[in-house]
Amino acid sequence: MSHRSSRRLKSAVGSLNTTLSDFRCPPGLLFSVASDLYESLNTPVSLSCEILLRYGDLEQLVRKTVVPRSYNSASQFADDYQAVSFLKKAPLKIQGVDPEAAAKIKFLEAEEACRQTNSRIRSFSLTPHKVASDLVVRVLSRAVGEIGKILGSEVDCREWIHSCRFGPGVFNHPRSTGLTSLYDKLQVRPSVSHDLADLGSLLVMSQPHWARSITDIETDMAWPIVRSSDLDLVPGNKVAFVPKTAVTHRAIAIEPLINIYAQLGLGAMLRRRLLRHGMNLNDQSANQRAALKGSSDGSLATIDLSSASDTVAKELVRFLLPERWFHVLDICRSKVGMYEGKWLRYEKFSSMGNGSTFELETLIFLGLSLAVCTELNIDTTEVLVYGDDIVIPVAAYDSLFEVLTFCGFMFNDTKSFKSGPFRESCGKDYFNGHDVRPFFQKELPDEIQTLFRLVNGIRMLANRRGSSCSCDRRLLSVWRTVLRAIPRSVARNLLVPAHAGDSEGIKCDWDEAQASPFVLPRGDGWEGFVGLRYQAMPVEGMPPSNMLGLLASLLMRLGDDGKFQAQLLGLPREGWTSWLLSLDDRPAVSPRQLRGSSYRLRVDAFYGAWTDLGPWL
Repeated sequence: MSHRSSRRLKSAVGSLNTTLSDFRCPPGLLFSVASDLYESLNTPVSLSCEILLRYGDLEQLVRKTVVPRSYNSASQFADDYQAVSFLKKAPLKIQGVDPEAAAKIKFLEAEEACRQTNSRIRSFSLTPHKVASDLVVRVLSRAVGEIGKILGSEVDCREWIHSCRFGPGVFNHPRSTGLTSLYDKLQVRPSVSHDLADLGSLLVMSQPHWARSITDIETDMAWPIVRSSDLDLVPGNKVAFVPKTAVTHRAIAIEPLINIYAQLGLGAMLRRRLLRHGMNLNDQSANQRAALKGSSDGSLATIDLSSASDTVAKELVRFLLPERWFHVLDICRSKVGMYEGKWLRYEKFSSMGNGSTFELETLIFLGLSLAVCTELNIDTTEVLVYGDDIVIPVAAYDSLFEVLTFCGFMFNDTKSFKSGPFRESCGKDYFNGHDVRPFFQKELPDEIQTLFRLVNGIRMLANRRGSSCSCDRRLLSVWRTVLRAIPRSVARNLLVPAHAGDSEGIKCDWDEAQASPFVLPRGDGWEGFVGLRYQAMPVEGMPPSNMLGLLASLLMRLGDDGKFQAQLLGLPREGWTSWLLSLDDRPAVSPRQLRGSSYRLRVDAFYGAWTDLGPWL
């Protein structure tokens, strides 16, 4: 490339960056896209959705549903399913609808359900046959054995220490809010619940870089002593609500810093033990394949539970788990939560936000499912559990329903299927073996990256409707409606392949990408292509005042090896952020973990082989 051409492209990138940063989404775009979608699908259900939208009856629109068993055709069901699903999870402001109030009601109902379950389990422990059927008694007894086989009776403390880690989110702290970066978490006085204070001090001491950061002891070869007085003691977690659908939020809990650190370690241990027994919680594809099989031959049922994590009662966990495992999980959990300005003592064992809740609920549902199948002499090889997504042979469905109901869990009738042509599990929906997963618009389009996700979501939906070989032409006008809202210079130049991230640019075929001068063969002996990519980039600035906290965060991420220590001695005075990101050819800290980040164009992003979506047919 000539020097003049290179300079021209560099100028074009600068202009694109300016266009992207100054972009503001046209008002009313989302409803225009929804209206076009309903008209393009052109079914009685989709047209009724368009009428509801036109007359502003959003509440009825987002509550509208379809019943799979009333359909004989996969394509007809897919059309109507998409129509009623498009805006269902969008954070719309609907007059007369308070999503947080609905979530609070559900939260308190779950607590009451757990209170009743705790009372029932206590009675069951004393006189099982007086409060439960023979089937439930036998299954719960077997479940204790199944869970014991998965966990073992002892907790490996060394494994726990090495498994603990920080999560990416915020934590409950009496003097700080909104802290998410690793640096922030290492430079504040750690918060911890009263029960975990003594053990939490030892966990901090197990990481000398962390201990030095909070005690300000920098002496080499000295191992800082951390006492509970060095920590911020808090009663428990803080209840919060986050968007789920247009009509209701989801309850979560923000845990103290050391609690979540310890909980994530326990979660990792549970995850490894589940993997040894065939449950890979790092991969949802097994459940998805089972949903496909169940929809094709009717042999498998898929189960989804309502408020699953909020209805895991503490006495049920005590009954099912080995004593030592229960004790460790119990001491790390928050037993009270701040709700509406008051401390509420939980009837549940843990909620979403606890670092081991997902693995624990998987373990409990797996143990109960295996016990039911064993009791009924049903093969257990097709039993799969991922959180509260359960796949089980149809013959075991009714018995598992009885057992789970006794344990305080509620089947989500709209998402649990034992008969008919439809199954869903782990984000995949199938009707007679056909993928009918709809596209859910989960955000209001405002910044440019939200439009990228919308335009790509429509294109990928069209691709799925074309059996991944082509794109459904009925959605072409909808796709173009979004595309027209994107600045022309961006739409012509920021083009990416199908496998790129949804917010990195506009996904297109190779032939379409030829319109961009930035999409070029990689060269230098590499097979593949390079182009532009829109992604979060770190914002550089002066080093933070607590340099010890910064170094602690780096050491905890990269390891305290000799090579890294040598690099620390050469810390440059300027450009320190870029230097940190280049260490050891891997990110030392992510953009989110630095002081801030902004979306910028990345030039010469390598994509490998270009993947196409197929023509509009």
